[in-house]
Amino acid sequence: MAVRHLLAAASLLAVTACVTTNEVTGRSQFITIPASEDAALGLEAMQEVKKTAPVLETGVMAERVSRIGKRIAAISDAPELPWEFVVIDEPVLNAWALPGGKVAVYAKMVESFDDSELAAVLGHEIAHAVLRHGAEQMSRAQVQNMILAGAGAAVAAGTDNETAQLAVGLGALAAQGFVALPHSRDMELEADDVGTVYMARAGFDPHAAVKLWQKMKTLKDAGGQPTFLSTHPSDDNRIKRLQAKMPEYMKEFRGP
Repeated sequence: MAVRHLLAAASLLAVTACVTTNEVTGRSQFITIPASEDAALGLEAMQEVKKTAPVLETGVMAERVSRIGKRIAAISDAPELPWEFVVIDEPVLNAWALPGGKVAVYAKMVESFDDSELAAVLGHEIAHAVLRHGAEQMSRAQVQNMILAGAGAAVAAGTDNETAQLAVGLGALAAQGFVALPHSRDMELEADDVGTVYMARAGFDPHAAVKLWQKMKTLKDAGGQPTFLSTHPSDDNRIKRLQAKMPEYMKEFRGP
């Protein structure tokens, strides 16, 4: 019973103490991870990725992704992050961002799109990092784990062994979870919006964002579902949303 009450109190405290307002979007976010820890978490996760995946940090593809990524990151709302852009040499249409500005794009993605379309991909991922979507998803997962573990502890007698199991359950949310956990639809739309603003400010025509998602939709319709869209497909509504907001994006466009 004491374990259950302790977990309930801890959960309530976490919920009330960790709701913040995102300075970029104005949306309330529940994040248990301090922003000061983002860089260390992202670095740790990227190091783990490099141990198991064929990561390219040099060469034509890596230099292209780094050049475009750094150009966009420099005009983002968090240019001070320790940004790093790498290519994973696998034939997959996918990309992801870690906390603290660590971004990876898969080789097939780099090969399939021109610079402006790739800028839309990178703008989207940079927006995820700036808006702390990874930390937000991990925070939600932590609370869910805590609730599940707390339910188990409440049913049992609350022995030291069960407390240890709770700690193990929370510890199981390893750094790789930042890559594995899918973003919510709201987060994806936020990343579309903010990422397109970023690419426009960096001098890339925002119309390329529409072209990117149209191409991705074609790949999906042809039976080649991209991993990049596995959770939130680029359907017609998503494309129409970008098209509807294009006048706003064009106001940000700083082209030649």
